[in-house]
Parts: sequence; structure tokens; C-alpha cells
Amino acid sequence: MSDGTKSVAFKPGRSVERWRIEVMSGPSKGLVKRFAEGVIRLGSAKSNDVVIDDGKVSRHHLVLEVKGTGLRARDLGSKNGTFYRSSRIETADLPISGAVLTIGETELALMPDEPDLGLGPSPRERCGQLLGQSEAMRMLFARIERIAPTTATVLVHGETGSGKELVAEAIHGLSARAGSPLVVVDCGSIPRELIESELFGHVRGAFTGATTDRRGAFELAHGGTVFLDEIGELALDLQPRLLRVLETGQVKPVGGGRAVSCDVRVIAASLRDLGTEVREGRFREDLFYRLSVVRVDVPPLRAHLDDLPLLVEYFLHELGSPPLGPDALRTMAAYAWPGNVRQLKNVLERAAALAAGGPLSIRTSDLELPAPQSTPPAAMSLPYKVAKDEILARFTKEYLEALLARNSGNVSAAAREAQVDRNWIVALARRHGVRVRD
Repeated sequence: MSDGTKSVAFKPGRSVERWRIEVMSGPSKGLVKRFAEGVIRLGSAKSNDVVIDDGKVSRHHLVLEVKGTGLRARDLGSKNGTFYRSSRIETADLPISGAVLTIGETELALMPDEPDLGLGPSPRERCGQLLGQSEAMRMLFARIERIAPTTATVLVHGETGSGKELVAEAIHGLSARAGSPLVVVDCGSIPRELIESELFGHVRGAFTGATTDRRGAFELAHGGTVFLDEIGELALDLQPRLLRVLETGQVKPVGGGRAVSCDVRVIAASLRDLGTEVREGRFREDLFYRLSVVRVDVPPLRAHLDDLPLLVEYFLHELGSPPLGPDALRTMAAYAWPGNVRQLKNVLERAAALAAGGPLSIRTSDLELPAPQSTPPAAMSLPYKVAKDEILARFTKEYLEALLARNSGNVSAAAREAQVDRNWIVALARRHGVRVRD
């Protein structure tokens, strides 16, 4: 083939009922078309199924053969070519998870279409470990119930403490994969040097400390679900590896070794708005489109305060605690809850621990988050980077000392409380001169 043009083939995957074509950039940006099986013609001529208003797109540029098991793209001898993953292609069997093609100045996202979710509220007040009687929560339950039986990749968005991991657990628990593992990877708490191994595994000798082979999250979750929490924190240079796994269904461990096929559903979550991250160059656009086939937004607690009595009753029963005093619930209902349901649970645990018998008393001062300590005056005269590093080092050491003291020096217990990898605790403790027991 001329001009470096090549063919790309992938193994067929699961069945897809309907596909979506979305123009991501170029003069026709925002154009969306949906198709079932058939032959779809794209180009600048008005006779095409998808008309692309781009001066660098040929009149009859590209054909997509749409099937339940995938897409085949075929360039029609266009002047400026069709590109997939930076390579000019003549034909390409595109992965089931979707793909991004470039024609002229136009980028096309091709992906399974999310189900038609014109839903009413669920009649249930519980979905997995999620609770709620409010319309906001029952709408969330309805969305989870609809998408759980599908194989669609899901992007969960919500504030810290709003219950994103519980949403992932509910989707997994209501799916056909419920009997297989749900593996959680917190991309925000695992050190940069360990996250690649955590996701993809490693072979013995791949790096210092790799004394044995280790399976990563995708291999451990074979047949089940991988939940990638805080996916927006994943380093930009690791995102192509994740994208490759989503496209091919194969994982290659760090340090070499054979590629392993993994049948997993991916649910990702982010506190950050990934659309903004894409526009500002901190997150790959093609990975964003792979992950956001279906988006689930988790409402903050302030958006469903009608559920406060139900949540309080549940947490107090779980704690074996006395009920609230007469004014406590009124005080809590007037609060904004920036830490959401997680903060609510912590407030109730603290009140129960300090109670001297009888109904729990909760005042406004009990709800406020602790104010940050002021910056030491000496740091204000230092260069910015030096001052930041000094303050961060002081905080890290104090945090580790308090964390390990609460857990009698047990690193594994401390890691569970801090919700980080134990290797992170060990590495930082050594760096800051903090003694650990194991």
C-alpha cells in the first residue's frame, strides 16, 4: 500500500445493538449520528449518510460497515486519507470499545451508543448499599438498574464522599458479572511508580523490589469489573496503555512477558470534570470517549437533604447508637455538607463516640470542617517551590506519625485507614524518618 497506508484488524468482541458517530473537532463539531447494522457513507457530498462540512474531506471519503460485533472502516481512495491512531489506513477493523478516526481536520468518535435512558424514578429506596427516598436518588437508582445488565463502559462523576464507589458496586452487583471479582484501583492514592504494576501487573525483576510475578487489576478481575477511582489522576503517559487495554482486551505486564486476554467491564470515576481536563490537555480525548459511553452523575447530599432522616437512622442503627436529640436533625438539615454522605457518617460516629448516654446532641460547630493551619511565617520568605516542599514534608511527616500511632505502628492497618497502598506508607516513612513496625 502507498503512503504508509495499512490495514488494522482486531478480534471480534461482544455484540452491540447500536453505534454512535460523534464529530469531536472540525467545522462539523457536535454532529451526532446513531446507526444500527448497515453501510454508512461519510464525506462532504450531500448524498452521504453523514455529511462532513470540511474542505479537506473528500466528497466520498469513507465507508463504515456497521455490525453488531464491530465496525470496519474503509477509505474510498480519499485525497487526504483516513487516520487511526496516527497511522493512515486503507481498512481497519475497529475495537468494540470504540475508536477515533481523523479525516481532514475532523475527528470522529465511533462508539457503542448508550441505552435510551428516558427513565422515571425507581420505585425502590435502596440500590446496593445506596439509600434514598428522594427523587434525585431514585432517578440515580433507575439509571443504575437500566445500565447494569449491559456491558457499556461507565463514567461516574460526583463530589468527594458522595458514593461513587457504591455506585460502581451497585452496577457490578446487578450485572451478569456479579459472581466474578470487582477490583478497585484508586488512581489518586497509589504512587506513580506503582500504579502501572497495580493496573497491569509485573514480571519478576521488572523493577527494584519486584521479587515475584504479580497479576494486575485487569487480570485479577477477569470475568468481572474493574473500578478505576479518580481516573483523572492517572498520569498522562500511562493513559495510552490503558487505552490499548480497552481497545484490545489484552494486558501486558510491566517488564515484558506474554500478553494476557482479560474480559472485564470498566467503570471509572472522577471528582474532576474530565471534559475540562481534555480541553486543557491533561487527559486524552480518545480515552475520555472510551470511558464515557454511559455517564452517571451522583448527586451531592445537599441536593437530596430529604434523605437525611433515612440516612441518619441507618448509620445510627449500624453504630448501635442512641437516636438524635430533638434539635439535632434540624441543625443538620440547615448545613451544606461539603463532604457529603461520608462526612455525615463521620459526624455521627464522632457524636456517638463522645455521647454520655441519652439522645445525641449535634451543634453547628460539630459539623464544620477543621480550618487549615496557617502557613509558618518563615516559609513566606522562601522561594515558592522551596516553601511548598517544606510545608508538604512537614505535613506528610505529622500525618504519618499520627496515622501510625493510631494503628500501633502496623503499616497494613494504617494503609487501610488512609485508603492507600501499604508500599506508599513504607516509602514515605523511610523518606521522612518515621519508624514503622512492619
